[in-house]
Amino acid sequence: MSEYQYYEFQALERTLTNSDHSYLKNLSSRVELTATNAQFVYNYGDFRGDPLEVLERCFDLMLYVTNFGVRQLTLRLPKVLVNPATFELYCVPYYICVSTTEKSVIVDINLTGEDYYDWIEGEGWLSGLVALRDELLQGDLRLLYLAWLRAGLIEDADVDLEVIEPPVPPNLKHLSPALKTFVELFKVETDLIAAAAEASQTSQANPEPVSEWIANLPENERNHYLLRVVRGDPHVGVELIQHLRQMFSEPLVNAGTISGRSLANLMASAEKARKQREHKEQLVAEKARQERLDALAPQGDALWQEVFRLIELKQTKAYDQAIVHLEELRDLAEHQGNLKEFYNRIEQIKQQYTNRPGLISRLQKACLLKS
Repeated sequence: MSEYQYYEFQALERTLTNSDHSYLKNLSSRVELTATNAQFVYNYGDFRGDPLEVLERCFDLMLYVTNFGVRQLTLRLPKVLVNPATFELYCVPYYICVSTTEKSVIVDINLTGEDYYDWIEGEGWLSGLVALRDELLQGDLRLLYLAWLRAGLIEDADVDLEVIEPPVPPNLKHLSPALKTFVELFKVETDLIAAAAEASQTSQANPEPVSEWIANLPENERNHYLLRVVRGDPHVGVELIQHLRQMFSEPLVNAGTISGRSLANLMASAEKARKQREHKEQLVAEKARQERLDALAPQGDALWQEVFRLIELKQTKAYDQAIVHLEELRDLAEHQGNLKEFYNRIEQIKQQYTNRPGLISRLQKACLLKS
């Protein structure tokens, strides 16, 4: 399997300038560029720039995926709108890091894993993750908690299984579409999420009287925010709602539940949940199998006739279809307690068609011949 690296950058609050385009093309002549997006694909060689510098200069999100064990999502947030100390509760050295620049807070989720060693195409994933940035700006910390869960499963990480989990954000039982995309791409175990969600409260935001709050703002403040809207300030909406909540209500930031559970506790609960889920799935599958075989029983004689018809065609596809029917008849015979009779008929087929190596080899491969 050849090496594959994919970088994608997305700008949300500005369009790229001519200078930006020149800068990005200088990194690679094969870059795919739009007014707000850049994509780099490498099957040989490496990215020539510093991805975090590219992010800080031009973009708001970056996705990096490889087929040799790396998944990385990095978000750049306006420093005036977030408190990095809140994010730092979910940091894991080397894997989930929070840093600051002059104007930005950088949240870097950079995970590795043996289960990431597979073929993947990066194109199309980032668009499904874009909403995570806005969720973080609104105080939703589920992304960071899910990343913390996944980081605990990294094989090479020196993770203390007795480490206590960070605050459990609300609404883990009901993930947003963007969070579901993150779970799929970063392969966060659903049983582990279910175990963690046992301590996650379900909360619904009540409608806020924003119109009333704005009407009660001093005129000079209203004019200040309105002027910023006219000037195209991309942060004014989030900053205004935060200001209104501070003045007239409580900020909609839920610090989460302090559970006291360790990572080992969560893994044990996840294992229990997995066994319960698999048991239920087995019961459902077995019930469906029984119903299928009961429906198949009246067709048994007709299926045997069809098997012999297909064999007489002496064709590869016909042999393959005959094997499918024989497997169904074996399951039916086991269901009815007639396996001995079934294998007697198979032995007769073997003796009757001993000069058909294609058929005999298929019978052996399907384990239809008694050893």
